[in-house]
Amino acid sequence: MIPLYIIAFVLPLLLALVLTPKVIVFANKIGATDAPDPRKVHKTVMPRIGGMAVFMSVAITVFALSLIFRDFLPYLFDGNHSAIIVIICFLCLFGLGFWDDIKPLTPFVKFGVQLIIAVVIYFAGFKISNVTNPLGMGVFDVGLFDLPITVLWIVGITNAFNLIDGLDGLASGVAVIACTSIFVITVMSGQVEAAVFALIVAGALVGFLRYNFNPAKIFLGDSGSLTIGFALALLSIQSTAKISTGFTVLLPILILLLPITDTLISMVRRLIGSFLHRDPDKPTQSIRRRLNGMFAPDKYHIHHQLLSLGFTHRRAVLVLYMVSAFFAFSAFLFTQIDSLQRSVTIALSLGLILVFCIKKLRYYEMAIFNNGLMMPFFEKWVLKRSQWNIFADILFVFISYSLSYYLVSQVNPVVAQDLSYTLILLTMLPIQLIVFKLTGLYREKINQFGLGSALHIIASIGSAVGLTGIVLLFLEYLPLMETIQFLIFDFYFLLTFLVGYRVGYQALRFWFNRDKPSGKNILIYGAGDNGALALQSILNAPNNNLKVVGFLDDDPGLEGKLIYGYPILGGHWSLPKTHTSHNIESIYLCDDNIPCENLKRIQQIAYQNKISIKKINISFHDIYTSNVEEGPVFNHFNLEVSGNEH
Repeated sequence: MIPLYIIAFVLPLLLALVLTPKVIVFANKIGATDAPDPRKVHKTVMPRIGGMAVFMSVAITVFALSLIFRDFLPYLFDGNHSAIIVIICFLCLFGLGFWDDIKPLTPFVKFGVQLIIAVVIYFAGFKISNVTNPLGMGVFDVGLFDLPITVLWIVGITNAFNLIDGLDGLASGVAVIACTSIFVITVMSGQVEAAVFALIVAGALVGFLRYNFNPAKIFLGDSGSLTIGFALALLSIQSTAKISTGFTVLLPILILLLPITDTLISMVRRLIGSFLHRDPDKPTQSIRRRLNGMFAPDKYHIHHQLLSLGFTHRRAVLVLYMVSAFFAFSAFLFTQIDSLQRSVTIALSLGLILVFCIKKLRYYEMAIFNNGLMMPFFEKWVLKRSQWNIFADILFVFISYSLSYYLVSQVNPVVAQDLSYTLILLTMLPIQLIVFKLTGLYREKINQFGLGSALHIIASIGSAVGLTGIVLLFLEYLPLMETIQFLIFDFYFLLTFLVGYRVGYQALRFWFNRDKPSGKNILIYGAGDNGALALQSILNAPNNNLKVVGFLDDDPGLEGKLIYGYPILGGHWSLPKTHTSHNIESIYLCDDNIPCENLKRIQQIAYQNKISIKKINISFHDIYTSNVEEGPVFNHFNLEVSGNEH
């Protein structure tokens, strides 16, 4: 078997090394090239039918092996009939991609042909007909859904590789890693034919990478990326057919996680972005147009984000190689673990790692708590409709009661038999809502939530829970100790929900102002009370175009600390470095005791870098004074901003 594996890898590798230069010449001769544009990374015209070299290398190798090992080709595709169908599908898909490389086709035509091919493949025997139960209780038969699931998987993976083909060698290298992983898994499960085909594709891609890795001499093009994606979709279906581990469903997903994640992020990001970027001169987009926008090309894929974060072209590709290899290795681990607890632990850990990595890419549209998507809900309903707050509190009282009831019943299972869930709920729900109303909870302005508001909520909840306790004890619904336990749980849950709900708008507005993608970057000089007051004024001002980067203060002991979540970046000596990294446009002076030499230094740096300086004056003016004999005293507070544009 080892000679078969060696030939299956080395032969397509050598063929790709020989054929790729010839394809480069052929592509330039027929004009199958890719010109640079603002959406693309490359700067020169590049030949783009590299898939021809990969396809020919794989085809020649498969034909050669079918002659050397007579039984190889039929068993590879579960019989002669299936083999012929699969070969025809590969030829059709390669032809589709080749045509698109020469003369771009519409997405409708490309998706239509792919759907037809996927349906044909399904009836040829490649189908996802069941999903292994992760609890170890057999398999789930998907029944009539096997056709749409199979078609969605094949078309999705095929196009996912097309989407990540944006940097030199990225799609080819990720495909090599995926093929290697599938090879290892299929060999261990005894699927020799699938393992051999995975090696053939890997060998052809390794040879092609000699000319495709940065700086590339040729691109895969759609003829390559679509064909490779299609091959991996079929191999991923075959590779898990004989594996009995409870998390079989995760294996192909982990192996192909990078293209899958990039595709899903792109679709979700574009859909959310259609709700965020509103043009006042254009009518609101219809749902159909928003859905169509999910498939519009752009320059914000994962590899593009790495470039925008400062990664070099080659380093970005190598990082994505490592990410793909990490998750592929995780797929291998699942084949070796029979313990449900360990499998769940690894799956959760991988999920957290994936979320962390996506967060590091800094997609503004994906940060739904920072991008302002949820703020219109608060502004329209929470701030302007008090009845909505009452409805929300009814829901919170119900949830808090249910959780408290459950915990008490778990701690005291004997007493739980005598508890009446509905009777206690109908008793305490109106009591707590009436107390909330009488204590003025609904007179609090949520958009001006502060420490006093929090203390008021605590007092209201304490009064409501206390009165509820008195009623419960009087009616003897619960024994004394169980009542105390219930009230403690109820107070904690109510406090969490009510404070969290009311502080939500302030938190969303804070995150939005801190992380908004555009605005005039400013620094606040002075980390004292005046600086904190200036920050609050800026954050509370509606529709301002200011984006606070942080504070400057000449007290060395304050450097690195935070004020309302904004960092103190250092003293005036940090201004040049901060300007270089954040492109500061204005400095707001809030310190009345700046030494003259420091102020001169700030002015000098500001003048050299065209940074404007504004002085914030906070003062109190007496407009009517009097002592005890003369009458009352009125004080006028004034906050002034004066500016010097350098």
